[in-house]
Amino acid sequence: MQDTFFLKDPVSCVRVPEDYKERVRRTHEEGLPGSFGYGPGWSAEETMKNILRTHTTAISSQMLYLQAQQQEFKPMKYFSIDRVFRNETLDATHLAEFH
Repeated sequence: MQDTFFLKDPVSCVRVPEDYKERVRRTHEEGLPGSFGYGPGWSAEETMKNILRTHTTAISSQMLYLQAQQQEFKPMKYFSIDRVFRNETLDATHLAEFH
């Protein structure tokens, strides 16, 4: 969290499909087949906060969500190039925004 940019306006997102939010909660707390999850403590309020992404996991999540909409899950590999942001001390070798 120390390298994350949190947005002040808007602080949180407006809408997330309820069925998706429930699946995220259940996966976080209970895990999926072959995992245990993180246990209780998932927070809808924390989940809805807007941040500038610090890595491309957001894209991975979108692709996994799309994959989960299909009847049968098939392992796949994705390659993503995207813009990310880190709250770094700026110098000749570090910027706040990179790909």
